Amino acid sequence: MDETMAKINALATERFNLFLLAGRQHLTTDQRERMQRITADLDVLWDQYRRELAGSIWSRPQLQRAPGRRAA
Repeated sequence: MDETMAKINALATERFNLFLLAGRQHLTTDQRERMQRITADLDVLWDQYRRELAGSIWSRPQLQRAPGRRAA
């Protein structure tokens, strides 16, 4: 899960830097294509991260409630 988040952060930083560059000058075709690839990769990575997070939550042992007590 940490590895996935590290990839997300690295790609998000790269994309942010491309946006900054785009604010100062026209991006080259390669730069625009890279931005599109990064966006597509981020979509996949965020989905992967959500699945990893859900898996880690659901694999935890469930807390036992005392008999007769309601869940808060």
